[in-house]
Amino acid sequence: MQYCLELINITKSYKKKLALDHFSYRFEAGIYGLLGPNGAGKSTLMNIITQNLRSDEGSILLNGVEARKLKQHYISHIGYMPQQQSLYENLTLMRFMYYIAALKGMKKKEADAQIERLLNDVGLWEERSRYMGGFSGGMKQRALVAQALLGEPDIIILDEPTAGLDPIQRAGVREMIKALAQERIVIVSTHVIADIEAIAKEILMLRQGKLLEKQSIETGRLNGESLEELYIRLFG
Repeated sequence: MQYCLELINITKSYKKKLALDHFSYRFEAGIYGLLGPNGAGKSTLMNIITQNLRSDEGSILLNGVEARKLKQHYISHIGYMPQQQSLYENLTLMRFMYYIAALKGMKKKEADAQIERLLNDVGLWEERSRYMGGFSGGMKQRALVAQALLGEPDIIILDEPTAGLDPIQRAGVREMIKALAQERIVIVSTHVIADIEAIAKEILMLRQGKLLEKQSIETGRLNGESLEELYIRLFG
């Protein structure tokens, strides 16, 4: 089953600062890139989609039904990778993955198979018994990608998924994201323009909480303008 995620007039303020200004968009299966300078509202938007933050106004619909009515059923469809790396440093990677699997209500047999596959995919299977307090920034980043994919969520939200990774690791994560998007909604916020240009079907440009421009990659290529050139034109 393919899912449709629709955001209608999402607005959020922090005291007197408007972080999101009546943001509306309809997401269907595929990869969407969120681009914009710091403070554009990208992280706020993702935290509202994942229900870690409540909007002041607006609605979120999953296949036409409001998320607030679906409650935990809505959350069960979401996989989220936050930007920060404040992991459970006193846990081994394996215990961390089982902890996340338990939060998602996964059965042990199902968790066993998925954890092994995902940790192999991100190149961390051999590190599964290590405490995460000793992980490098890149290793923590890959662990966060893996936990977001547990439970095979239908909507995957990734905040800076390739930050801190070397070129080979970045390419591996890109390919993993690309493979996920066949029947899923994948929303990626990143400052690495080359990563998202290589895999996204549509780019959303945000500035001061507003959707400034949306553009398909193919349209951009037909216009002869690279994504980097478009970014510089809009935000430079």
